[in-house]
Amino acid sequence: MPESSKTVRNALTLLNCFTRSRPVLNTSELARQLKLARTSVMRLLVTLESCGYVEKLPAGTGYRIGLRAFEVGTLFLAANPLSFVLLRALDELVANTQCTAYFAILDRDDIVILNYREGTLPIRFIWQVGDRLPCQTTALGKAMLAHMPAEEIDRHIGRQARLRGLTAKSIRTRAALLKEIEKTRERGWGLAREESHAGLTAVGSAILDEAGRPIAAISISCLDYPPNPDRLRKFAAVVQRTARDVSRQIAEYTNYGSAASRGAWAIPPKVS
Repeated sequence: MPESSKTVRNALTLLNCFTRSRPVLNTSELARQLKLARTSVMRLLVTLESCGYVEKLPAGTGYRIGLRAFEVGTLFLAANPLSFVLLRALDELVANTQCTAYFAILDRDDIVILNYREGTLPIRFIWQVGDRLPCQTTALGKAMLAHMPAEEIDRHIGRQARLRGLTAKSIRTRAALLKEIEKTRERGWGLAREESHAGLTAVGSAILDEAGRPIAAISISCLDYPPNPDRLRKFAAVVQRTARDVSRQIAEYTNYGSAASRGAWAIPPKVS
């Protein structure tokens, strides 16, 4: 394994302690999570604060992510020349379905929301940019997994029998997920019914590179009540058509070069 800096690793691990559910942490909480001495954590915080990656709350009760960390994070999409293609696709999905549209990638066994466009239906629920969801609870994740060989699926979800879930209807076992992936392949699109949030139904389709590998996914979500299978199939056709169009544009984009074949947004799966 290449030599790495323990201090840099600790600093990055500290930043990873902040989550949407816990956006503010104090020194003692960080020390417990990092299993480091409080003095060591203080030194890390002083350095990160001086560089703008964390900031102390005015009342001095804790720390939160700083402006510089936000600026660096936005470069993930800004540095990709095809971000505008995906954003335009989301706008088209909203225009054609009125549903909220999402663009996401797969990071290990999580789907990470990179962008969205809010729908125009009177009742809607929004996942925010940066939200992470267990991949098997989403139409996005199922759509991407359906385009992967068995060994790659194993690298993403591991080989554990039990899986994380978010609702009572979430897929909780590996065996059930593999059956769902087969259904997704047969349908040609991912479906999630109240698996990530009560009342929320979503259909999704993968964005593929020139070799047919999934590098991202798009989806739409809505309150499908009362259930209307015909409407969902129509929505799925729109999402599939949009995904194919985006995949084609990625393949044709002359400035994309070899990055497309590697997966511009792809994050390496975890090693079992």
